[in-house]
Amino acid sequence: MSQSITNTADLAADYYLTNFQFLVDWVSQRYADLLSADELHFLACFQQLPRTSQCLLVRLSSRKGPLFRYDKLHYAEIESIEQAATELIAVGLLSDNALLSIDEVANLLTKAELLSLFMEHLQGAKQARKEELIAQLIAQLPESKTWEDWTNHQLGKTYRLDNQAIISTLLLLFFGNAYQDLTEFVLQDLGLYRYENYTIDHQHRIFKNRAELEQYQQLIQLRDELQLAAEVEHLANLANRIPAQLNHAGLQRRRARLCNQLAYELERANEHTLALQLYCQSHLPPARERRIRLLEKQGDIAGAWQLLGEVLNSPCDEHELQVAQRMAPRLAKKVGETIAKQTRAPVIEQQLILPQLVDENNNILRVEEVVRQFAHTDESPCFYVENLLLTGLFGLWLWPEMFRGIDGAFANPFQAAPLDLYQENFVNNRPGIQQLWQLLDDNQHHDHIREFWRDKNGVANHFVSWQFLEQELFDLALQTIPAAHLKAIFKRLLFDIKSNRSGLPDLIQFFPSSNNYRMIEVKGPGDRIQDNQQRWLDYFAANTIPAEVWYVNWQ
Repeated sequence: MSQSITNTADLAADYYLTNFQFLVDWVSQRYADLLSADELHFLACFQQLPRTSQCLLVRLSSRKGPLFRYDKLHYAEIESIEQAATELIAVGLLSDNALLSIDEVANLLTKAELLSLFMEHLQGAKQARKEELIAQLIAQLPESKTWEDWTNHQLGKTYRLDNQAIISTLLLLFFGNAYQDLTEFVLQDLGLYRYENYTIDHQHRIFKNRAELEQYQQLIQLRDELQLAAEVEHLANLANRIPAQLNHAGLQRRRARLCNQLAYELERANEHTLALQLYCQSHLPPARERRIRLLEKQGDIAGAWQLLGEVLNSPCDEHELQVAQRMAPRLAKKVGETIAKQTRAPVIEQQLILPQLVDENNNILRVEEVVRQFAHTDESPCFYVENLLLTGLFGLWLWPEMFRGIDGAFANPFQAAPLDLYQENFVNNRPGIQQLWQLLDDNQHHDHIREFWRDKNGVANHFVSWQFLEQELFDLALQTIPAAHLKAIFKRLLFDIKSNRSGLPDLIQFFPSSNNYRMIEVKGPGDRIQDNQQRWLDYFAANTIPAEVWYVNWQ
């Protein structure tokens, strides 16, 4: 979770150093046996530095580097940048005399500075863009020099920081993933997030050995290269560099995603044979769907039909099943088979003609709000809930198993969900979910959900939006939605959490006097039901859960 932080007024000036020190201590305590000699040296040197030098190191590490101009560095909490840098240089964590190419130098200079220093090498300089000027200089000046020599000692010093790879490794060991960063500390410091106190110990480390860490880093590097790859030769080279099957479940899942991404790019480049080979190495959707399509394209109809049968009998997720059902009639016709036509339980629909409304600022209201106001009465209140209410109740019900200490689930204190949440073995790893089902079967779920709503209020949970789940809505939902309906909805969520946490109806209307309710999907003029919404509507109809679609046209 990486996001910008704009309100740091309540934080100490060197808050970032406190947070980085926490990270360093955490990694040192849990992963010292996995660290390389260079990484251990970095940690030892960092711990011995004066505080201002530590501040400068962390500040530079959070900026785009690796080169920094002295005249561009200004931090109120660091009294002397030069003194702090000198101490970093003395222990080898920073350098100020690196040999630089003209490309590296030019990217630190403004266009005006380029013209001032290198006018004799430039043509059409005033009209050219900076990138064009740099290209001219690269062609003419292949040598390497120090910053001072390139700039004739006119622009002060530069510093080079070459330990970003080490810091990236520390972050990966701490967070257990490549997308969280030190922003997480600030969110907690500002009180924007509080996290559950789950178990993290040496036994349940994310990375058990150095090989697993390096395999993860290799997969990240290949993914980043894939985003920049344009030529078929480069794509084929990446395919050859994907590591063999991995024992670590999380790494194997990441490998499978990479195979899917690379295979899709190869498919687009008409490299169907290599794409098919990669899809065959992935157990994650949409690998089987793409294999069926490629086999059909290559004329192997029997192979495509056989694989389609496997998907229909044992789908990985809802989307894979839906796509397979759509392909089935076409392939059945090609192999001379007949398949039973699917029948859907009817979904109640209404056609409405309503006036467009505006708010107090004369802004046109969204169609969902217009319908909500149309349906709402004091006796039967209507709320806009979309994907927040039912998933919020689900998160509260699942809470004790969601945050149970499971091998590979928690890497750091800043997780709103376990790392294996979307993995196929999530439920199998948590047999305690059976007890949660029993609560619903015995109609004892109310106290359980209320307890977590009350005791954990404000604690980060991937499914619970606390600012939305207010008491009136919460109480009405528990009062009117039967346990059997919640159980059916929770079962579908658990089958495919990633896909099924979206697509739920826009509105819910409660009828407290009869302990009843209905969900309403709203469609304005020209809008249509999306695939994930249709899947939920079909499921509701099949399980007699009250859900309707209201189509709106404006007066």
